[in-house]
Amino acid sequence: MTVTARKSSQPSAKQLLSQQIADRIRQAIVDADFEFGESLSEEILAQAFDVSRTPVREALNLLQVEGLVIIVPKSGTFVYSPSEEGISDLVTFRGVLETSALRLLPRDALPGLSARLQAACARMERAMGEGDMRDYGRADTDFHLEIVQTAGNRHLVEAYRMILGRVASLRTHLALKAEGEPRRSFRDHRELALGILDAEGPRRDELAGLLEGHIHRTRENYLNAFRQTHLSPGRRMRSRLKLDR
Repeated sequence: MTVTARKSSQPSAKQLLSQQIADRIRQAIVDADFEFGESLSEEILAQAFDVSRTPVREALNLLQVEGLVIIVPKSGTFVYSPSEEGISDLVTFRGVLETSALRLLPRDALPGLSARLQAACARMERAMGEGDMRDYGRADTDFHLEIVQTAGNRHLVEAYRMILGRVASLRTHLALKAEGEPRRSFRDHRELALGILDAEGPRRDELAGLLEGHIHRTRENYLNAFRQTHLSPGRRMRSRLKLDR
């Protein structure tokens, strides 16, 4: 019975395939390969991934749970379209999760976390120098995820992962277009990375305030960029995805 239980707890090959396809589509949304509101064809995706439509359909169902796609019966599947209220609520919730994680960080985990955050900052700086905003966004995402994961609370991590795709997509589509970005954002990241090394007592509260202010500015950046962007209905999806990323 023990062996059977272990086998049943592992994902099947079919589930793994659906998850891999979901990961690729998620990254395409985050990287702005797909626009907000863009129509996603199961048939075209199946051709791009060289699979049947079944694992594609299951992958899209997974992404719908994360709020990244909207499945409309008899109409099709579309990349989600953010609203001002939705953006504001999402970023507020993100701030609650991240500042809570920062306050939960174990003391003995701080040196290792600081090193990882500084490594993410180095990636951001290199990406800025190369003008690679996609890689900057990925390093930015990894930076914040490190804080949440290091807090060691499984439920907090699960909640954060449910919104991570939408947060990352807003960053790519909207935040990096704001005036003064990403250098202003980078300064916050660098201060957090260095300050986390001795984040005890009042210093911990000070850093939580810095993080909260950083996230608040991203919300304003998202909203300003959103208001200036006329989001048209999604263009026709490309016939092939770039699958080598």
